[in-house]
Amino acid sequence: MKPATQCFLSAAALLLASQTPAIAASHTAAECREGGEFIRNAALSRNNGLPREAFLNHLIADLSMIRGLPASVRWFARDEADESLLIRNAEHVYAQRLSPKEHEAAFLAECSRNIAKNPQAPPN
Repeated sequence: MKPATQCFLSAAALLLASQTPAIAASHTAAECREGGEFIRNAALSRNNGLPREAFLNHLIADLSMIRGLPASVRWFARDEADESLLIRNAEHVYAQRLSPKEHEAAFLAECSRNIAKNPQAPPN
């Protein structure tokens, strides 16, 4: 298996397999870290040659499939705003060729700001 494919599959597996119960509209610190890892893996996939269109098409298809699950069992993408956050950051990975760690840090900063605006979710 090509490294780009392997990184992409790892990122997709994280998105699909890391389902945690929805507690509130905001995410937990752990969910933000996991989302940051997803975005870092997107950048690794990019670095390994996975084209933008392939990554984004797969992400959008996964999000579409996940919408069929109850929000209480979805990981991170519980609503359109969550999906938008993931898609916007994945698009940024391809638009700005920063390092995987820099993309992860940018996602964590945005997710943390969202927690600060809506602190109903318990910290972890």
